[in-house]
Amino acid sequence: MIGRGVRYCGAVVVPLWMAAAAPLQANPAEAVAKAETEQAAAAPVAPQSPSNTGSWHVREVEGVEYLPLEDLRSFYKLMVLQPKGRRVVGQRVLGNGEVTLTFGPEPRELRIQERLCILSHPVVEDSSGDLLVSKVDVLQVIEPVLRPTYIANRSAVRTVVIDPAHGGHDTGTVTPYVREADVALVVATKLGAELKKRGFEVVFTQEQNQYQSPQARVDKANETPAAIFLSLHLNSGRSDVKGAQTYTLAPVSKNEKPLPGHEFSQSSMALAMAVQSSLVEKAEAEDGGCRRAHYSPLNSLRCPSIMVEMGYATNPEEGTRLATEEYQIKLANALADGVEAFARVMNPATNLQVQKAPVVETPPPAPVKVDPAPPRKTQPAQKNQPRKKAPRRRAAPKKSAPKKPASRKNNKRRR
Repeated sequence: MIGRGVRYCGAVVVPLWMAAAAPLQANPAEAVAKAETEQAAAAPVAPQSPSNTGSWHVREVEGVEYLPLEDLRSFYKLMVLQPKGRRVVGQRVLGNGEVTLTFGPEPRELRIQERLCILSHPVVEDSSGDLLVSKVDVLQVIEPVLRPTYIANRSAVRTVVIDPAHGGHDTGTVTPYVREADVALVVATKLGAELKKRGFEVVFTQEQNQYQSPQARVDKANETPAAIFLSLHLNSGRSDVKGAQTYTLAPVSKNEKPLPGHEFSQSSMALAMAVQSSLVEKAEAEDGGCRRAHYSPLNSLRCPSIMVEMGYATNPEEGTRLATEEYQIKLANALADGVEAFARVMNPATNLQVQKAPVVETPPPAPVKVDPAPPRKTQPAQKNQPRKKAPRRRAAPKKSAPKKPASRKNNKRRR
C-alpha cells in the first residue's frame, strides 16, 4: 500500500497502496518501487530489522514477548504526534510526515495510514505508563506493511489462484438479499478476466459452481508456482454490522508447531493490506480491517494467501448492494488493483534497478514588463545668452560697541 523515500537505515518506505489516507499516493506500486531504488542508492548495506537488531528491550507479559513503543518509534524514525481533533483516551499516535501509526483506543486496534489492523495481542501499559506492543505483531504486521520490500522470501508473482468460496450443494450464507456462493463465483470470474488483461496467469479452484473440498483447493494452489491465493467470501453476523475484512493466517502460539502457511506470514499480511486498502478506496467498502485467524485453507498453503470477506450478506444495505452487477464489477476491479500493487512491490527485479531521478530543466523566468517613466519637461536652451551673475550680497555694517561710562576715579582726577 504505498513511499516518498528512505532517510535512515530503519526509516519507513510508505506503502502507497494506502491512497485514501494520503492523496499524493496515487500509484502504490510505482511509488514504492521508486522509493526502493532511492534506498538502494543511498544505503547499499542491508538495514536492520526488528528481528535481528540488539537494540530492542524485550519484555515478557503473561507469556508473550513485548517491545516498548519507544523502541518502535526510535527504529522507524517516528515522532509522537497529537491526535487530530478531540483527544481519545487510550490512543497514541506516531508519525514522521509520511506515515502515521495510531494505536487504540481499543487495545488490539492499530491504524496504519487510517487503515485498520486488528493485532494478535492487545497493546498493554507498564507500570511507568509506557505502551508495549507484542513482538509478533511488530514482525508480522507492522514491519511487512511499512517495509514490504524487506520481506525475506518475497518473489515475483506470475499467477493468481482465485478461490470462489463454497459451490454446488455448499451455498454458504443465504439471506433474503444475496447468496454467498453466487456472488463469490461472479466476482471471481470478473476478477480473473481483469487480471488476465493485466498480464497475470489465472487459476480457478472451481469455475462452474461445483463443490470442491478444502484440501483440493489447497492442492491446486500448492501445485502452481509463483502464485498467490485469494479466497472470496461473504460474511454473516448481526444485521447492523457491515464492512469488508481481509484475513491472513494467525501466528503460531507458544506451544504450537508452525504450519506451512506461517512461512509466508509477512508477505500474506502485505497482500492483505494491499487488497483491503484497495477495497476501501476503490470499491468504497466499509473498512472492517485486516485480521488474523486459523481459517481453512490458509493453514496449509505454501504461498502468500488471504481470505477476503467482501461484505456482510446479513446487512440489508450491504447485502442488497452485493447482489448488484455494478458493485460486483467495482469489487473485481478493486481486488485486481490490490493484487497488481502487491505484485509490483514483490518483484525483486524491479527494485534492483537503480534509476536516477529525471532532471527537470526550469525555463528562464519571463521578462517583467516595466512601464517607462514619463519624460521630464525641460526648457529649451537659449543660444548666445550670457549667464546672469548672481548679485553680490553686501556684508552688513558692523555695529560699534557702546562706550563705557568713565569711572568715578577718573572724574575726580579731571576735576
